[in-house]
Amino acid sequence: MVAGSGEPDTPGMQSRRPRRQRSSPRPRRVLLVGLPPLRLDALRPALSAVAQVHSVPFPGDQFDRAVAEVDYDLVVVDVTYLHASRVRPLITQRFEGSGAALAYVAADGQIRVHEEGSSEPELLEDTSVEGLVAIASGSRLTVVQDR
Repeated sequence: MVAGSGEPDTPGMQSRRPRRQRSSPRPRRVLLVGLPPLRLDALRPALSAVAQVHSVPFPGDQFDRAVAEVDYDLVVVDVTYLHASRVRPLITQRFEGSGAALAYVAADGQIRVHEEGSSEPELLEDTSVEGLVAIASGSRLTVVQDR
C-alpha cells in the first residue's frame, strides 16, 4: 500500500495508454498469464488456430512488456496459485480501456470472464478448451448466473 493513500503499491502496474485505432483488420491476439505447463500445453495449440498467442509469467517484466507493447483481445489469467481477489483488480486495472476480455481460470476449472463495461467477472458456462477458443475467435460469451 502507498502510505496514507489506500492504493496498492504496484510499481509497473499502471493502466496502459490507449492505442491508435487501426483502419485495417489485425489478427486476434491472446495473452496467457501465469499458466502452469500442463494448462499451457493444452491451451496454446488450440488458441493458436484462431489467434496469435503469447504467454508470460505473472508478475514480472515479461508481463509488463507484453501489456505495454501489444493490444490483446483476450487475456487468460491462471489464478490457481495466486490470490484471485488481489490479482483480478491489478489485471483489470492494467487492461482498462483496452477492450480485452479477461478470463480468470481457477484451480477447480471455473472460468470467470470480465468484459469491459461490466462491473464484475461472470462465470463462464463452457469451461473447456473449446470454450476459450470460441472467446478468442470473437464468439459471444455464454455465462452462468451465480447462485
